[in-house]
Amino acid sequence: MDHETASKVRGIVRRVVLKNISDDGETQTASAEVAPGIWRDKVEIMQPYGLATSAPEDGAVALAVAIGGNEDDIVILPVGNPSARMGGLKAGEVALYNQYGDGILVGADGTVSIQAGASIVLKVGGVTVTISASGVAIEGGTVTHDGKNIGSTHVHIGVSPGNSTTGVPQG
Repeated sequence: MDHETASKVRGIVRRVVLKNISDDGETQTASAEVAPGIWRDKVEIMQPYGLATSAPEDGAVALAVAIGGNEDDIVILPVGNPSARMGGLKAGEVALYNQYGDGILVGADGTVSIQAGASIVLKVGGVTVTISASGVAIEGGTVTHDGKNIGSTHVHIGVSPGNSTTGVPQG
């Protein structure tokens, strides 16, 4: 193989450093240092469908692929950031995380652990459940336990004035 062809082949895939990441358009883009001191701007970062993988900070690393060997048509494969990586996973575990320590860990033992610095918010239709350090808040809908309404609209039977005990909540 001649030197020019060998250089082209070596240049098809390369490790790049990213900066100026933009997540504002139809695709995420970044500036990529393709060789020492040589930058390509607004290079598309490929992402798996259904997963907005990340908006990494400057200094993240990735693999860049020159489509068909054309260095004017470069795409970046999903990005890694070794300094913010969640480590210590066991075989079979999967995690979704950010650089601040928030994340979801699907454990090999069948557990799903969620860690959040501020709160966890679940929304379905008109119901919102918020879990925070101060407690659990439920807005909208009804709250039931074993088929019985235990929320703010539940009623009791056998209510007696004073210190007496009421009957169980009615469904």
